[in-house]
Amino acid sequence: MKVLAIVPARCGSKGFSHKNIARLGGMTLLELAVKVGIDCPDITDLYVSTDCQKYEDIAISFGAKSLGLRPKYLAGDDAKTIDVVLNLLETLSEEYEFIVLLQPTSPVRTPQDISEMLRLIREKEADACVSVQKVEEPHPYKLKKVSAEGYVSSFLDGKTSEVPRQQLPSVYALTGAVYIVKVEALKQTKSFFPKKTIAYEIPMSVNVDTEEDFIFLEAMYKRQRIKIWGLNEE
Repeated sequence: MKVLAIVPARCGSKGFSHKNIARLGGMTLLELAVKVGIDCPDITDLYVSTDCQKYEDIAISFGAKSLGLRPKYLAGDDAKTIDVVLNLLETLSEEYEFIVLLQPTSPVRTPQDISEMLRLIREKEADACVSVQKVEEPHPYKLKKVSAEGYVSSFLDGKTSEVPRQQLPSVYALTGAVYIVKVEALKQTKSFFPKKTIAYEIPMSVNVDTEEDFIFLEAMYKRQRIKIWGLNEE
């Protein structure tokens, strides 16, 4: 079984400038993403995909491989991660069974998480596995929408927020930390979510999209509410 890990790290970000190299505990998020992949014994090769020479240098110094900087059409704001991954697969001469996507901005994960997700895919004969976390608040049943006239109604038709918390159905959100998909399924569907995609729950995660998200991540790390591989593996 050959497993390819890809760390996507575009340098352009309007919400939080250079968020991929924001420093947490003395290491950049990019370095942490490379390290968790390198430390997973089930990963065969790990490549960084970036449009920035500085990012490429950082990733390579931590053990990542690179095919050079992305083509310009994959470096803009409208570039999709799926297109970046498919481009890399087409360029590589090696063939792989699985793709593992490790986004720098979702650093709450371990090598063991990756290995367990690969095991679950094989055990359940699935096509993909994604990391999720349970959402307590705001629960979708409690969300509202406001009409043009200013009237409030349930965001989900037929649902009400006047339900005891214990009776609300469990709902989950993607953490963005780990996506694993069979290469064959990825090529056929051009999606990280083929029909047979299973979930792997991570209790607490933070996805950094804004500077406020990063401040929250730092606070959670400093208060030891979350553990970050590369900073506190034990």
